[in-house]
Amino acid sequence: MMKKIFSWSGMQTGMVCGLTFMAGQACAADAPAALIGKQEWLFYKYEFSEPIHDELVKKSQDLIKNFESVLAARGIHLTVAMVPLKIRVYSEFLPDDLKLSPYVKGNYSQMLGYFTSAGVNTADINSAFLNSPLRSGDTPLYFRLDSHWTPVGAMLGAEALKKSLESDPKSIELLNTVPTVKYTYKVANRKRPSRGRDLVDQLPPNAPTFAPELVAQVNLLRDKTNQAGLLGVQETPQIGLVGSSYSQEWTGFSDAIRYVLQRDLAVAAVGADQGSWVGMESYLKDEAFQANPPKLLIWEMPERDMRAPPDYKYRESRYIMGNADWLKRVTELVKKAPATR
Repeated sequence: MMKKIFSWSGMQTGMVCGLTFMAGQACAADAPAALIGKQEWLFYKYEFSEPIHDELVKKSQDLIKNFESVLAARGIHLTVAMVPLKIRVYSEFLPDDLKLSPYVKGNYSQMLGYFTSAGVNTADINSAFLNSPLRSGDTPLYFRLDSHWTPVGAMLGAEALKKSLESDPKSIELLNTVPTVKYTYKVANRKRPSRGRDLVDQLPPNAPTFAPELVAQVNLLRDKTNQAGLLGVQETPQIGLVGSSYSQEWTGFSDAIRYVLQRDLAVAAVGADQGSWVGMESYLKDEAFQANPPKLLIWEMPERDMRAPPDYKYRESRYIMGNADWLKRVTELVKKAPATR
């Protein structure tokens, strides 16, 4: 397998403030963040949003649009991949007293429309999830007890990403210049307990107990004939993935992208305590990017993070930064790196 640029585990359990982006109030460290739904489904209550968040979302959208222009000027093509809300994809399992508002139902489409009109290529993972027969399959697209997607959901997200790349002329042009690698994706017959239980850890102390979910082990195998380039030297991947905990190795998303594209991938994934903006800036600082930036850059971001721009005041103070300052710093970092060929 290829070498990652870097990966942080973040804080996935036991810290509500690090995992949530609350609006209109400070975060209480002892406030339960998980909701118990029907049929032992757990949900993350801070996925719910309201029209009052539009101003925050607009700040994030504008920053990403301007960042895309900075990358394009250096020959790097950006694709945004927003992870849709679990509460929307599996709304039928929400508690009876919680219903999705029209705003929550349509928010992903609104953000997708913004990026499309701004010329930022964006994968529509939301529609893929809502319309797939796999949504009601033996293995759901999200874990029942965790906020992350299952290997099935990760693969469906990767396929939606591939579809967006193949429908975008610039992405296809660049993808055709990236060396192919033969990957085989195998799903084990035996299921094992999943490590995904972050919502269980955010239930109140008197909550019921939940048995671990079982999930089939998946493995990505790389053809040995593709292990190295000339003189046995491993080539630097020309596709980069910067993402959240949804892109960390255990979720299978990065391997799913490698498989559907049949191309190598450099990965940088951060936890929710640091957030997407810190993650992207850290990736750009890394010597691997500075020496050899990718032709295609995929930015995976949870949909809920769109209402938490760099200056969002309810994140950890050490990760709060000015929006204009963030854009200035990442612009300088991109300009320092060589333009892609």
